[in-house]
Amino acid sequence: MSADGEGLILEAKKFEKNLLNFFWRQGVSYSEGEDLVQETYLRLWKYRGEYKPTAKLSTFLFLIARQVRLDALREHTRRERREDRWGKDQPDVQPPPATGTREDVRWAMSRLSEPLREVVELGVFQDLPYAEIGEMLGIPVGTVKSRMFNALKKLKEVFDERGS
Repeated sequence: MSADGEGLILEAKKFEKNLLNFFWRQGVSYSEGEDLVQETYLRLWKYRGEYKPTAKLSTFLFLIARQVRLDALREHTRRERREDRWGKDQPDVQPPPATGTREDVRWAMSRLSEPLREVVELGVFQDLPYAEIGEMLGIPVGTVKSRMFNALKKLKEVFDERGS
C-alpha cells in the first residue's frame, strides 16, 4: 500500500456496492446513497492515518459509513426543523402498499430504531459475525444478539400489521 493512502482508497473501492446497499437499506435513495458513499471515501482519505493494517478494512470503512449516515440524518433533522419554523407543511409518511418487494423491506427497516437497524444491516445484509459487529459498534456480543433478536421480532410485527 502506498504511503499516501492511494492503495487504501483503491482497496476500499472494492466495497462500493456493499456501501451502497448499506445506505439503501437505511432508507436512503440510490442517488443520495451515491453521495454518502463518496462522503465515506472522502472521510476515509481524511482519516487514512488512523487505519491500522492489522484491522479489517471493511470494519473501518463501515464505521466511517455509519458516522456519515448519522451526520446525514442530523442534517436532515435540522433542515426539517428549519422548514417547520418557516411554516412549511411536511407530508405524512404512509406505508407503501404491501407488494413483497425490496421497497417493503426498506420501509420495514425504516420502522426500526437506529441501534436495531444497525445490527440487522451488519449481521444480515453485510453477513458480519456478531463479534465484529460488537467491535464496530463498541458493544458486547450479548448486546448484539439481543438487538438482533428484538429487531427481527419487530420486523415480523411490522410485516404482520401490514398483512405482508
